[in-house]
Amino acid sequence: GMGNQYSAPERVGNSPYTRSGLAPPPIAKKSGSDKPSHRINDPMSLELHMADERVRAAGLSPAEREWRAKWVADQHLHPDEPIMVDAVHRQLNPIRVIYRGPFDWLYKHLLRPTFGTYYGTAIRVTVPKAIMAFVVFQTMYYYWKYEAKDWAHLRGIETMPQKEVLIRRHEMEPALLESGLANPAKHGYFSHTFDKRTAILDVGETKRPW
Repeated sequence: GMGNQYSAPERVGNSPYTRSGLAPPPIAKKSGSDKPSHRINDPMSLELHMADERVRAAGLSPAEREWRAKWVADQHLHPDEPIMVDAVHRQLNPIRVIYRGPFDWLYKHLLRPTFGTYYGTAIRVTVPKAIMAFVVFQTMYYYWKYEAKDWAHLRGIETMPQKEVLIRRHEMEPALLESGLANPAKHGYFSHTFDKRTAILDVGETKRPW
């Protein structure tokens, strides 16, 4: 702060942008100038034409000096700055806020204080993705193993074994080939899992009256 040693300068104008009331200095560079492009001031820059050291060395008016002093003072950040505001830097929809919440809390209270920003962020980014990939893989594996397509229903994944190539097939016993190798060709009109069914079996003649 300026403390008790500060005294406001005498106002000599009506401009609300300076303490003295003098209007801000006009931008020296205008569009259409024939000067080099690197000398054209950015219209959004508050440093204006005084960013050029030669302009400052040539002498500044009192209004320009006040404007320059304000700009230089603004470059000194508070110890807490820059302040990261999540609402500005991370504009997340409500769904992402919900499913990111647990790991965001873990990152803020454990990972970053323990491992630092770099390694904490690396863990925060990598571990959730690895967990999601593992869950997807396990779901696909469960669906493939326990929800296989068979004759009873249409859902699931149908796995057909590949026909193996045997060079010396003629030297092997036919019964061994029949029991040892899968032959999808013999199941041309129904699923091969129909032979392994445990329901709708032919139990022969029954004693029931119907």
